[in-house]
Amino acid sequence: MVTRKDVAQKAGVSPSTVSRVINNNGYVAFEARKRIEAAIAELNYIPNRAAQNLRTKSYRQIACISPSINNSFFAEMFMGIEEMAIELGYSLSLYNITNRKQNYLKQVLEGPYDGMILLASHELIMIKELLENMQKVPLSIYWDRIEKINIPREAGIPHVYIDLQKVMRQSVEYLIANGHNEILFLGHYYSKERNSNSRYMGYEMAMKEHHLPIKDYYRIFIEMYEDKLSTGYEAIKMLLDKGQYFTAVAASNDLLAAGAIRAIIESGKKVPEDISVIGVDNIELAKIVTPTLTTMNIPKREIGRMLVQQLMDQIHNENTIEKSIEVEVMLKERESVKNLVI
Repeated sequence: MVTRKDVAQKAGVSPSTVSRVINNNGYVAFEARKRIEAAIAELNYIPNRAAQNLRTKSYRQIACISPSINNSFFAEMFMGIEEMAIELGYSLSLYNITNRKQNYLKQVLEGPYDGMILLASHELIMIKELLENMQKVPLSIYWDRIEKINIPREAGIPHVYIDLQKVMRQSVEYLIANGHNEILFLGHYYSKERNSNSRYMGYEMAMKEHHLPIKDYYRIFIEMYEDKLSTGYEAIKMLLDKGQYFTAVAASNDLLAAGAIRAIIESGKKVPEDISVIGVDNIELAKIVTPTLTTMNIPKREIGRMLVQQLMDQIHNENTIEKSIEVEVMLKERESVKNLVI
């Protein structure tokens, strides 16, 4: 096994000089650096990162906690996190939220990590232990709650956020602009305060501003973590089986929207000729369903990269990146919405 001493002997320098080059720490003359780099390449020397980390009290590892890794929304965001982490020389561990949240997060917090990224923003409110320990571990959060990111701001936690109330409002207003008045909401239900459901609040705001009624059956709520194709399919199929009338479905994500499209087609109707459907997220699936899905594009991979940059800013005490970054969402028009305006 090649050692640092072997590299030093080959390059004609001391082992400490080799260490300065490997760690990029301290002055090394240009010619000496070139000899050391050539020796490293020729001997195929691989530095012992574990030993380096012990000396520097840095693990060069970060943890990412995510809900529903089956949802490609979070999978695409994680890809951005992974890309940026690897570019910066950090390894990454992914944890999926479970029902045993407090013990689970305690184990992560006690692990060998330089920092953490939390994608399950709704969990932050429920998990006191994480808040109590956040000063011990650098933390960056993806945040999409209606409370205008009060918790991260008050606690000083860096975060990248989407104003989903605004996003859902834009989605419904697009349907209204296309002549739709009978619009369903298909999305998450939050069992606590009504105002915590940002997506529904955006839907309700758009409907009320245009003086459109919200009938009871227009509200189709699903449980947390159940934002799946099958859930959207079953919810809309049940409604159609009952003979309820509507011209459009405003889904809070693309999986639910794609499931709704399937249910509509199976019921003998056409999308968008009979019923229009719009989603939120713009995951890969939106491009390949038939018809292709009109949706609100959230730049997931870019958000992932921003979260890593915020985390590195804390780890290295640089204070060069904004602690609160809002990401804008744009409409992506495809084939699933019909214009009813004559």
